[in-house]
Amino acid sequence: MDAEEALRLLDKLLQQQRLTDVQELILRLTWQKLTYAEIAERTNYEPDYIKFLGFQLWQLLSTALGEKVTKSNFKSVLRRKAEEFKIVDDSTSHQVKQAISPENHPQAIARKYQDWQKAIDVSGFYGRTPEIATLQRWIVEDRCRLVTLVGIGGIGKTALSVKVAQSVQDCFEFTIWRSLRDAPSLNALLTVLIKFISQQQEVHLPDTVGGRISRLIEYLQALRCLLILDNFETIFSSNQRAGSYRPGYEEYSELVQQIGEVPHQSCLLLTSREKPAEVAALEGETLPVRTLQLGGLHTPAGQEILLSKGLSGSVDETEKLIESYRGNPLALKIAATSILDLFDGSIADFLQQGTIVFNGIRNLLARQIQRLAPLEAQIMYWLAINREPVSAAQLQADIVPAVSRSQIVETLESLSWRSLIEKNTAGFTQQPVVMEYMIDQLIKQVCTEITTGTIQFFNRYALMKATAKDYIRDSQIRVIVAPILANLHAQFQASAAIEQQLQRMIALLRTEFTTPGYGGGNTINLLRQLQVDFSDYDFSGLTIWQAYLVGVNLHRVNFANAHFAQSTFTAALVNTLWVEFSHNAKLIVTSNANGSVRVWNAADDQHLRSYEGHIGWVWMVTFSPDGTMLASCGDDGKTLASGSHNETIRLWDVTKVTCLCTIRSPYPYEATNITNIQS
Repeated sequence: MDAEEALRLLDKLLQQQRLTDVQELILRLTWQKLTYAEIAERTNYEPDYIKFLGFQLWQLLSTALGEKVTKSNFKSVLRRKAEEFKIVDDSTSHQVKQAISPENHPQAIARKYQDWQKAIDVSGFYGRTPEIATLQRWIVEDRCRLVTLVGIGGIGKTALSVKVAQSVQDCFEFTIWRSLRDAPSLNALLTVLIKFISQQQEVHLPDTVGGRISRLIEYLQALRCLLILDNFETIFSSNQRAGSYRPGYEEYSELVQQIGEVPHQSCLLLTSREKPAEVAALEGETLPVRTLQLGGLHTPAGQEILLSKGLSGSVDETEKLIESYRGNPLALKIAATSILDLFDGSIADFLQQGTIVFNGIRNLLARQIQRLAPLEAQIMYWLAINREPVSAAQLQADIVPAVSRSQIVETLESLSWRSLIEKNTAGFTQQPVVMEYMIDQLIKQVCTEITTGTIQFFNRYALMKATAKDYIRDSQIRVIVAPILANLHAQFQASAAIEQQLQRMIALLRTEFTTPGYGGGNTINLLRQLQVDFSDYDFSGLTIWQAYLVGVNLHRVNFANAHFAQSTFTAALVNTLWVEFSHNAKLIVTSNANGSVRVWNAADDQHLRSYEGHIGWVWMVTFSPDGTMLASCGDDGKTLASGSHNETIRLWDVTKVTCLCTIRSPYPYEATNITNIQS
């Protein structure tokens, strides 16, 4: 290796940080073993200045090469790096050099070569000026090795990749665009890429995929190439975390990783609905691997799309339409066609009918939602149900069966990689069109389950949340509960028939689908919205979560052994820990964290009496069989209750082991009656 070879090597390794003319001169003369004083004398610079520039040079090389570089060891370091990166003195590199030499194809260096295959026409391109400028800077000025465009389907990734590639193609000797829509094997793709860049000079390629990846890297080091791989998500697996490869396509991971890690002078541009895991590990704002999360078009560009489709409207109407689809270009084009065909071009009439998911838009979303892993799908449904941004902690509280916080966070990250959720200071949420799609799917599934008597979603998701803010609960009733009842009315024709189906669901929840969930609360909320008379209803033994019982007459309703949680009654039950009905269903007793026991009239929810005997949380309270006495337990740790067949309950001081009092009753008490009232 001589000084000129060393400088060519550094030109490839440093990429963004080029040597100044003086630094190059210092390296050349130091290579000839001149001292700083001799260099200063030969160049007419001050010795201290040369010494300072030399110090800067070795610091720069140390940082770039990842090891300490000094005036005394820089030759050996550069020779070793050249061997590592196979840029010089390597038999394979010799093959590459032969393939690109002027003798074999003299036009290769003089001309720019492009292969656009079936790249789309971008003559009708709207907006994206900031995104184009960013990508041009990353690819040309910052010389990034790997750039990924990530965004939801229809957002315009393909069009932007073509537009940017066309704008920077003159900066590259070779430009090749390929779609992975048909999921080619990596072997086949590498063959195409290597033969194109070598101008068909490479006839005998390495037998292994690893060997072909290495050969491609050598070309990317020797020549300035721009590779664009569109629809990268095609080779990812469905029902797995985002960025997981399909069986047989795992070797693509090695290609992405090597192009991102190994120094070269080329750029690979990926477009994908999902971020590859290798990209996530390598990317950074100042690193040679970067990701652009593509959002929707701004209003002016969206209006241009609508005008190009022949659709016009007021500024307010077009802004609402564009915002409904978050500026998604494909969604806007589909919507514009439907508005022209079905609403005589009236944007106002389209917006007034209240749905933005139909036909092509539904198909577009379905293809992406169907790829989700089970927990990803659960979180997507809960984000749609909640209707507003929520935290990871709230999602964890919603989901049944319970999952860990780390699983929630990992899944939110995966959904973010898929561009299916949005994050703001208030938490996580969805675009309006995605939210509507998820609600449509929820309604369809729940109606099917109620009709067929099979319970899955009905017990897994709350159709409305009793504990939600009033306006959120009203929205849930309007967009979820009411449409479900409307669909059931269309099928069963009468409210009585729907009520009968819901009574069947109660029986199924009690006998066959006993896993704790939202089924009991959903049944009550649907019956409430149906305005049925709850008198004599039997909800005994059910898990009742998120039931909205405000204003409901519960006369003679049987809630014996029902487990209430996150449900609301007419009066606010602050810090309530336990709710139980008397055996005749006329009274309700509650206990709370303030040490209180309260009795309510079940018919009108009126507060009848309070008992203040505990000094801490009252975990449980229960009626005696005749309903005349109450027994409660808490954290006091001082009193034990026992029952007997002699029709007595005795209260004991556990510290003194003495009987405090005896309570007589016309009923015997067995151990099972009092197991939950010991302190």
